[in-house]
Amino acid sequence: MAYDAKAVANYFLDLAKAKNTSLTPMKLQKLIFMAHGWHLAFYSEPLIVDQVEAWQFGPVVPSVYHEFKHERSGAISSIATEFDMEEFDFVVPFVPKDDERARKIMDRVWTVYGHMSAMKLSNLTHLPDTPWAKARAGYADDARGIPIENSLIREYYKDQLDKNIASRQAAA
Repeated sequence: MAYDAKAVANYFLDLAKAKNTSLTPMKLQKLIFMAHGWHLAFYSEPLIVDQVEAWQFGPVVPSVYHEFKHERSGAISSIATEFDMEEFDFVVPFVPKDDERARKIMDRVWTVYGHMSAMKLSNLTHLPDTPWAKARAGYADDARGIPIENSLIREYYKDQLDKNIASRQAAA
């Protein structure tokens, strides 16, 4: 099942709080993107329903950007919410506890990438042949709204997965 990106954001914010650390908006964006990519690679299904866009400084989910843009480059001090028209109130999007596949991917992304700085994660998403680099090819540096298609994200992370498997087999 795919989730609102704000639910995935809240999952990472909860992990950071549990580890007594904080997340900046940029770092959160990169963690969401990487979790989405690895979920596509492992399960051929998206983790988030939102469209990822290739902005100047990397992959961005606009709804998450707008939720936390007031934090600028500082630590995020709140959780993401959505306005529920039926309840006529704000609700907190979340990933259900019984979705072990999604939680396993997000936990692994946190373990592998969570200790890295926002800039380091940004640099990883800017490498040649990344989905961000391919999507931005031919656009102006300050262009926004450039979609990064899930097929491109899946292809990249599936290739990374295949390389990791081949590397482990060669070392065995």
